[in-house]
Amino acid sequence: MITTVTACWQREEVLRRWVQAVKGASRPGVKHLVYLVGEPLPAWWAMEVPPSMTGIVRPESPGHSIGYYHNLGAQTAATPWIMKLDVDAFPHVDYFEALLPNLAQARPQQWFNGGMFYLSKFYSSCILSPGCLPLSWQNYLLVMENRRTYSALPYLLPAATNFICRRQDYINLGGCDSRFRGYGWEDYQQIYILERTQRGQDPLAGPLDLSNVTRRCRDEISRPKARELWEQNPRLCLFHSWHPPSADPSYRASSVANRQVLLSYITACKKGVLPPILTQER
Repeated sequence: MITTVTACWQREEVLRRWVQAVKGASRPGVKHLVYLVGEPLPAWWAMEVPPSMTGIVRPESPGHSIGYYHNLGAQTAATPWIMKLDVDAFPHVDYFEALLPNLAQARPQQWFNGGMFYLSKFYSSCILSPGCLPLSWQNYLLVMENRRTYSALPYLLPAATNFICRRQDYINLGGCDSRFRGYGWEDYQQIYILERTQRGQDPLAGPLDLSNVTRRCRDEISRPKARELWEQNPRLCLFHSWHPPSADPSYRASSVANRQVLLSYITACKKGVLPPILTQER
């Protein structure tokens, strides 16, 4: 019924833990595509991944964004639904079992946001350590009932973006804009057009500029949709595995440029210039 799409750049340690979590959570009807960018499959891959998971090696390209791999996943998946699933987003063992009924009952053009609870550095090393994976329902419930203890952030509700939508909707709405580079804000482009289509109207009415476009996407689309899914079913939250901020100087540069792409995309949509259908990569 659903295929998760994950891109990974040289993060073998977190990838190996993530594989164990996903393996424990997977259910019949759930498939997983993992794009390993600029690196081969790890030596342990064949022995540890479940049959539902496919690893695809792709060359590194500075002209691609993480959204490029989401586009490839949408084109490759053979299920009605797809889900962006970050490599640092860990499901508990009942996550997909809880999610599947939502998909079966979804209205036309409805989409969901799989939000994450951000574990602190210390509790990431405890709760998401190899010896504690896959993530049990009991450990998940313990954390969610004591969120202030387990996170160092002031926002203690599901946050961030792991969008879940119909594969054909993703394709018909154009997928990820090819102007994005690296990673940063490309997921906001996706949730903007998904939410606009579901509502039948602009979800970000009023003026937008570089100073507020990402904050408004976060506060008016991403966080409310993540909270909505979790409030409908308290099993539907992922755990974010702490990692240090990127030391790559190109990240800030791409983040700034991608914010401009996001604003340009939304501005065009507001003017009625909708993206073309995503075409198959040649």
